[in-house]
Amino acid sequence: MSQQTEVEARPQGFLLRIFPAMQFLEYRRMFYAAGLSSVSLWAMIVASGWLGYELTGNPSGTGIVTFAAIFPWVLAPFAGALADRFDRARIVIICRCGAALCALGLAFLAFSGQLTIWNLVAITLISGIIRSGEMPALQALLPNTVKLHALLSAVTMASMMQFGSKVIGPVAGPVLQAFGAEWVFVGAALFLMLSILQMTRMTTRSTGGIAGHAGGLLRDTVGHIRDGLRYLGRTPSVRLMIIMVSLHCMFTMAFDFSLLPAYADLILGGGQSEYGYLLMALGSGALISSVGLSMLPIGAIRGRVFIVAGIVSGLSLVWVGVVDSLLMALIGSVIAGASQAMFMVLTSAMIQAVLPDAVRGRVMSLYMMFAGGIMAVMILVNGLAADYISIRLLLVAPGFIFAAIMLIALVLPGIRSVIRNGELVEEGRRVVQAAARQAAATASAALRPVVLAARPAPQRSVVEERLGGGD
Repeated sequence: MSQQTEVEARPQGFLLRIFPAMQFLEYRRMFYAAGLSSVSLWAMIVASGWLGYELTGNPSGTGIVTFAAIFPWVLAPFAGALADRFDRARIVIICRCGAALCALGLAFLAFSGQLTIWNLVAITLISGIIRSGEMPALQALLPNTVKLHALLSAVTMASMMQFGSKVIGPVAGPVLQAFGAEWVFVGAALFLMLSILQMTRMTTRSTGGIAGHAGGLLRDTVGHIRDGLRYLGRTPSVRLMIIMVSLHCMFTMAFDFSLLPAYADLILGGGQSEYGYLLMALGSGALISSVGLSMLPIGAIRGRVFIVAGIVSGLSLVWVGVVDSLLMALIGSVIAGASQAMFMVLTSAMIQAVLPDAVRGRVMSLYMMFAGGIMAVMILVNGLAADYISIRLLLVAPGFIFAAIMLIALVLPGIRSVIRNGELVEEGRRVVQAAARQAAATASAALRPVVLAARPAPQRSVVEERLGGGD
């Protein structure tokens, strides 16, 4: 259930034609809050990832810390069931309060000189668990803040902010070098507090199709997760998109988090600043491509962009893996960031467009669990393997593998349908038909008392009159 926000009266300028979702006041509030939270997240990733490398002296340190931050995404289905049961905006606010406390805890340890690899991993794990609770609620809340015609714009803008915050968050690199990790963590906490204040201004009330009732919450939650899995079992196109996203995160996006510090140090001969520049290049590419996607017309072109983005996402890693100079690495990182964002935004928008709101939180949480869980495992594998295997090989081989996967996928009927239509046509029709059946059933139920009242009373036969007499 959702209380749809109204469009705020404002001029329809050029920017609103490009970004129609920004017409909606509630969406703008959520968008600004998400931007502040994303900057905080990326600042934490930069600081924690570099500290993991610095405290251990090995790439495995970065892999372990980042694994602790992302692996809790496997808990997302539990959070998704909660997002379909309780108020989604309130869940986001509570989780961001917890994340701010984690950032302040890391700042305290850094100020007091007590920060070690193990308490860094422990607090990062707690923060990851908290953020895994926020993400399904935020994903499920988003479509309730806009109307259907602006949904792609809303998803694109949200992804643009998420990926584009890589441009601002990596400023933590120079701050880390100049002032120390403690001030990066303080800044991350402040950004989260501002995000919380922005979320408290929202008035949209959004929950899913799970009504509160007596019984164990854990038992009920497991049952609701099973419902989400059943939905995926009935919808092959959504299932295929989630598989493609999981493979994409596994082979292309894991390097962003696990190998960049060691790549900046060992391949480019740099340090914290170069690490920050590479992340900013990834974010710049993501920002540019997200803006471009906002102007992409509805139709088959989206399907073709989806295929090209997947292939380029793999080949861009090959580029980064073979170059030696910072300039060429930055160019490759821009291309990688752009193609990664295109692939992720298009798949998310296609899935969101066909999901019934009653199961949206559960299905999107499964999306995050598969994608995030597989990526977290690959991050850990990359970090541990980089102690023994060439970093170049760990970039080039997965890049070639994913490009090959995209080419092989062209033979699948589901992928060919996406290329032809630019959307998940089969599931879209099912949603429309289900909505039509529900509307017809509701109308029939509403009219039944009127029809019964208007129907004349049955006439008694002559035989009944003679046998029964008067009443």
